[in-house]
Order: sequence, then structure tokens, then C-alpha cells
Amino acid sequence: MPDSTAPAGPAAPARGYRGSQKLLHWFTVLAVAAQFTVGYNLDLDDEDCDPPGEDLSGGDTSDAFEDRLDRLEDQCEARADDYDLLGGGFDLAELHLVLGLTVLALGVVRPLWRRVAGLPPWSEHLSTGQRRLATWTERALMLLLVVVPLSGLVLVGTGDDDWLPLHVGAHIAFFVALAAHLSTNLRPAVLRRML
Repeated sequence: MPDSTAPAGPAAPARGYRGSQKLLHWFTVLAVAAQFTVGYNLDLDDEDCDPPGEDLSGGDTSDAFEDRLDRLEDQCEARADDYDLLGGGFDLAELHLVLGLTVLALGVVRPLWRRVAGLPPWSEHLSTGQRRLATWTERALMLLLVVVPLSGLVLVGTGDDDWLPLHVGAHIAFFVALAAHLSTNLRPAVLRRML
């Protein structure tokens, strides 16, 4: 939704957003949905690298069996720690990284494009309170489109788990802002402007 404090750019169509804005919006929705889907399906925990039969390890197993389990676990952990986009193969961790970079780029481009393309007038179907809520949730979402992937990139790049609370907290904030955004915009009269 338009922000009453946004600088005036060229007027957008009175009935809704420009085609370029719609394309960026829905591409962002798809990229974020893919990013969260991939991210929540990553098995990067060392515990998840325990091969089948690990629970039998120790007591009555042979050294060869133990060595095999250790090799399988080491291979899994190496894959989990390896973000090697140029080294051949392309796994979920690398897809997560590429999607994160895509979301980060969209998080930078979208506010800039809004300044250039302008915004349509507010929908007459939104009250003053809903307009205020839409303004703040969109600002939060735009900020979080940068904070979530950037904190993830720092987390991966440094290997420092001290960044994990920021990354997880940014996820939670994103979902709260998204719920508020959907509460004002997921009505046919308002949604139609972005279709």
C-alpha cells in the first residue's frame, strides 16, 4: 500500500500498481516462500548426520562397521558445512544461499523502484488505521527483506553462531509483519490492485 510520506514520483495508475511493481512484488513473494521452504528443510545439524545404525555403535559392532559409520557421518557433515557454488553439484544449502542473495537484492531494489515508479492513491476500502498499519508493516517487511538474508549470510560467512539469535528473531519479526500486512491487504477489493 502507498505510504503517505513517500516522495512523489511519477503517478502510478489510479486503479492499482504499475506492472513493474506487481512483477517485483510477486517475484519477491515467490523468492521469500522458496527461501523459507528450503531453509526450513535444511538438515545442517550434526545430529541429523547420524547414519542409520549409529545407535548400534559401540558395544557389539565391528571396527569395520564403526569406520563405515564414521565415514558416512564425516561426509554428511562436510556437505552440511560446504557452501561451494563453483565446486560442482548444487544442494539445498547452496540453493538457500542463492535464494538469500536474491531476496537481499529484491530487498534493496524494491524501495528504490517505489521511489522511481511512485505509488497509486490509497484504496478507498482502507480506513485511516488500516492505512497506518499498512505503512508500518510495509516498512518493516522492506527492512526485513534485507535483515533476514544479510544476517544469514553473516552467519554462514563467519560461522559464528552469535548471529543466530538475530537471524531467528528477524524471521519471527518477518512473520509478525507479514500477518499484519495480510490482515489489511488480503481482501478482494484491496488485493485486486496488486493483481
